Amino acid sequence: MTPMMEEVVTQPAALSGLRKYYASPGAIPAKSLRKLVTDWPPTVVFTGMGSSLFAAYPAEVFLSSLGIRSIVWETADLLHHHLKFLRPDILLVMISQSGQTVEILRLLESLPRKVGVVGVVNERGSTLAKECDVLLPMMSGRQISVSTRTYMCSVAVLMYLACEIARRPPGPLSLALKRAIEAQEKILDRRDTITPPTAEFFDAPSYAALLSRGADLASVYQGALMFKEVVRLGAEPMSAAQFRHGPIEIISPAHRYLVIARQGARGHTTKTGQLLLGLAEEIRSHGGRVLLFTDLPFRDTTNVRMVPVDPLPFGLGTLVDSLHIQLLTHELALRAGLEPGKFWIAEDVTRVE
Repeated sequence: MTPMMEEVVTQPAALSGLRKYYASPGAIPAKSLRKLVTDWPPTVVFTGMGSSLFAAYPAEVFLSSLGIRSIVWETADLLHHHLKFLRPDILLVMISQSGQTVEILRLLESLPRKVGVVGVVNERGSTLAKECDVLLPMMSGRQISVSTRTYMCSVAVLMYLACEIARRPPGPLSLALKRAIEAQEKILDRRDTITPPTAEFFDAPSYAALLSRGADLASVYQGALMFKEVVRLGAEPMSAAQFRHGPIEIISPAHRYLVIARQGARGHTTKTGQLLLGLAEEIRSHGGRVLLFTDLPFRDTTNVRMVPVDPLPFGLGTLVDSLHIQLLTHELALRAGLEPGKFWIAEDVTRVE
């Protein structure tokens, strides 16, 4: 078993431990959080790089749906171009597996006074863990390959934080997370049956686009990163709406399109879910080959491989969809003669801006 697969198969166990911890009273110190900002609920800025950034989309969408202002901001961009946006009424949530990424360290050095910082960190001895005002441990274990467990755990921790900010009880989230863990276990049990046919369909394209909307953009951005890091494939993450504004012109049988079309938070068919199914059908009709992750009905047709997924609230669909992508990229890397998850140029911790 490769180092990457060793991490992949232990994700349900990591999430189970995290769920037990954060479902406990006081795991997220509510009083300490409220002392960090001048107004409540605060404006929430989630910031990180790579997987740490992408993991924040479900929490951002959840808070926005409740009327709580929130934004996901790349740390490098926030540091160099938008630092004055940060004020005492903003809760800054800094996400970093290592807690030592160069942009995170520079931002800590440059923060305006009286900006409250929540750190979501895996390495408890790191600079971010020591300097943040409230530490929320990622609890994902030691990372030895590309981000798999750390991404999953970041998504879950940030959703628990979002529930606390919104003053929502964690019980429904814990129940949804339990369902996601069970879905992961089923996928892993059947991975030798599920993944090879998907890899055959996906094959070795010259280009891939990953498309969705809302909270599922987390899966799109994280998935594209996995294709780049694990398979060395030029994969482009994009809002499905943006794809219609020009990029649709490059549809080709030589390309692959991964479309994620899920139900809404309340478990009913949303308008955006149907829009995504419509896009999948249009790409197919122009000769593009579509890998479709959906919990909605879709007719069996040419140029589409449908991967049925369980409906999950709180944006936790990414915990299932990203697992499918991890397994797919691992299989494609092996077929290409690559060692899955091994960096050839990048470092585990980025130390150069």
